[in-house]
Amino acid sequence: MENNLLSVADAIEGLCCLEIRPPGGSQGVVRPLAAMARERQGGPPVLIAAQRLVERVRPGDLVVIATGFYTDAMPHGESDGPPGAASLAYALSRGLGAVPLVLAEQQCLAPTRASLRAIGLAEWPLDEVLGKPRAFALQTFPTDGRAEGRADELLQMLRPSAILVVEKPGLNAKGVAHRGGGKAIADGRMRAEVLTAKARDAGVLTIAIGDNGNEVGMGLVAEATRKYKDWGAVCQCPCQGGIAAVDEVDVTVIASVSNLGAYGIAAMLGVLLGSDATIHDADAERRMIEDCQRAGAVDGILLGPSFSVDGIPGRFFCHAVDTLGIIVRTALGRESP
Repeated sequence: MENNLLSVADAIEGLCCLEIRPPGGSQGVVRPLAAMARERQGGPPVLIAAQRLVERVRPGDLVVIATGFYTDAMPHGESDGPPGAASLAYALSRGLGAVPLVLAEQQCLAPTRASLRAIGLAEWPLDEVLGKPRAFALQTFPTDGRAEGRADELLQMLRPSAILVVEKPGLNAKGVAHRGGGKAIADGRMRAEVLTAKARDAGVLTIAIGDNGNEVGMGLVAEATRKYKDWGAVCQCPCQGGIAAVDEVDVTVIASVSNLGAYGIAAMLGVLLGSDATIHDADAERRMIEDCQRAGAVDGILLGPSFSVDGIPGRFFCHAVDTLGIIVRTALGRESP
């Protein structure tokens, strides 16, 4: 079974790490970053992440998922992140019976909520969400010094079993967050790295998903980011420290687009749990991208509304989730020609 799991994980990782970015500074990045993440973690990160979630998360447990890439160029965030967070909320709810609490900046709440509803989850207040099927709670998290206290409060009062971060800008060695294009991000960024750092100290599982190396939790691959990513070592802002994020988490997952990394974990969970109920289908994917952008998010490369994510046509992602479903059902012996 172990060899079969590795083969399936290789197939899932291969799909999620396709070199499919449009020409520009993000081409030629995913494979070296993914290779470093795999080597330093001793196997396919999607498999390791899914295994750790199965080990740690029990029915009724709260799981925190942070997303949203807020910048002045994307005042309501982008379409990479919220759909990935929604897919993880869906997979953890349906597969493990977990209760997702999703965090995003105030400006990114609407696209995040739209993605969660589009995949088929219902919103409840945090104090009412426990015990509700296919449910989620949605909140903000501080962007300033209050993050320290809020993180302590969240961990002590809610006792989450895991923290997952999808496409959140992280800090470089000089304490500056950057966009993938090398420019610094102004104030207003959720301090998700505070939450992951405190969670690790408390023994809570932390998982981060990124695609350019400038995201929270990408310290494991900072060396490759500096080497292979434009502006990785020297950025376009006065700090000149490069965009490579330096903080680390327990499991680092790399994908060509962060949403795909989340979908890969969801698919791998299905294989481990013996169910294809954890991975959504093409119709849900289309709804998520469309509804996310109707709510204000934009394509992070085009910086405008389009049925696309990071410059890649939306139909690719619809085909990708259908393919992931086929991989899961084939692994479980349930796919028919």
